[in-house]
Amino acid sequence: MDNGFQFLDIILLAAVAGFIFLRLRSVLGRRMGHEQSPREEKTRRPVEGHKGDFEDKPKEDNVVLLGENARKTEPSPFAGAPLMMTLSNIRQLDKTFDQRTFVEGAQAAYEAIVVAFAKGDRDTLKMLLSETVYENFERSIQEREDRDETMSTDIIAVHSAEITDATLENKDAEITVTFEAEMISMTKDEEGVVVAGDPQPHTVNELWTFARNLKSRNPNWLLITTRRAN
Repeated sequence: MDNGFQFLDIILLAAVAGFIFLRLRSVLGRRMGHEQSPREEKTRRPVEGHKGDFEDKPKEDNVVLLGENARKTEPSPFAGAPLMMTLSNIRQLDKTFDQRTFVEGAQAAYEAIVVAFAKGDRDTLKMLLSETVYENFERSIQEREDRDETMSTDIIAVHSAEITDATLENKDAEITVTFEAEMISMTKDEEGVVVAGDPQPHTVNELWTFARNLKSRNPNWLLITTRRAN
């Protein structure tokens, strides 16, 4: 009699085990909710972009690299235009050069330089500017300090940054980027009275030209001129 019950228990346990196995198989064979599909995995690759680090020769903090992390770009329908031809020639001499990455770096340099100038941060400016431009910036900062004035600049947004000109003579390249930015800039005297600028946002349009010898071991593009856009 007991043997009959034991045999029945074995049959029931086997049936339960089979049911559990089938349930586990059906669950494990499905993709969990937090897993990525193959398509999702392709579309969620890390976004490449400009390095936030500043470097000098060959690597040193506080110099913006304008042209690293090169990525492939689609052929432009304006490949025959003079500007595109010049950029293509620059690319031939500097395989790391990429137009989109350069613009990203130029914008990073623009923001860093504008803020550094307002703060009187000479160390940062020296890393990012050509010798002549640095001397002009430093002179303005010194005159401001001599008058006991302080300057503050807050960049609200850079609405556009676009390469609008480029030249290449031998291995010396110059690239001009047109910026449209919205910012608040004020200069106050020692008593806190605003003597220049105002607390209201305003839009500026500027042309900044960066230069580099493409065969130099120094990878940095330095700012050589700034001027207002027409």
